[in-house]
Amino acid sequence: MATTNTDPWIDEVENAITAFASTYKLTYAKKERELSASFEIGCLHALTDFYEKTCTLRPLNLKDGMFRYLTTPSGNPDNFSFVEVTNGTDTFEIRQQVRVRSYIDPDVAFTPDMLVLRKDSTIQAKIDPDYASGKRQFFFVDSSDVVAAHECKSTNPFPELLVSFLGMLVAAHNWLNKPTDKSSVAPKGLHLAPSLFVGGTASGVHHRMVKAMEATMPMNIILGLHRGTWNLLDPAIKRNRIDV
Repeated sequence: MATTNTDPWIDEVENAITAFASTYKLTYAKKERELSASFEIGCLHALTDFYEKTCTLRPLNLKDGMFRYLTTPSGNPDNFSFVEVTNGTDTFEIRQQVRVRSYIDPDVAFTPDMLVLRKDSTIQAKIDPDYASGKRQFFFVDSSDVVAAHECKSTNPFPELLVSFLGMLVAAHNWLNKPTDKSSVAPKGLHLAPSLFVGGTASGVHHRMVKAMEATMPMNIILGLHRGTWNLLDPAIKRNRIDV
């Protein structure tokens, strides 16, 4: 696919989309979007590559043979594609932009960029008079169905960004007893731990912060994606994995 972008990571994302479509005999629909949407799609394919090594993947909910990416929280998930992940008798779904209603309180609801959900999780649709003046449905999934919520930021890392991910970590995962509960972490776990994907690289002090957060919590902060570090299985980089 031709592009006028000069950033090399854009080419990598578009190559990943093409490879995914070729592998699964699909075409794909992609409108001209801002860079953040392209970055999110690249993160999605990095995640599917992670699972593809140990699982069977199947794209579902195609539209006329096309994989439709959902890169906005206002979309109806029923109108967009997702990826089914099967490992033995266990099946999960990788979805984009599905709102999570937290176990903390039903009014705590937010939309991660990517979710790994348990198979056949119910995406509910309700009319809420406080949402879009009651003119559009409010779509959400309960946090009890969430295996891992991931967030994508095509920006440089900074402390407030890193710390803000802790709110999502706590609110999205009811298997987490407290932020520093690492009982779910397993070196050979099936799932990538909840991760913050960041485009830019970090300074020395920020690297220390990332290292400390990953050492004490079941999470990853994946830096430098603009420089081409899309391989989540790189043996030189240890990633937190979970079994939940």
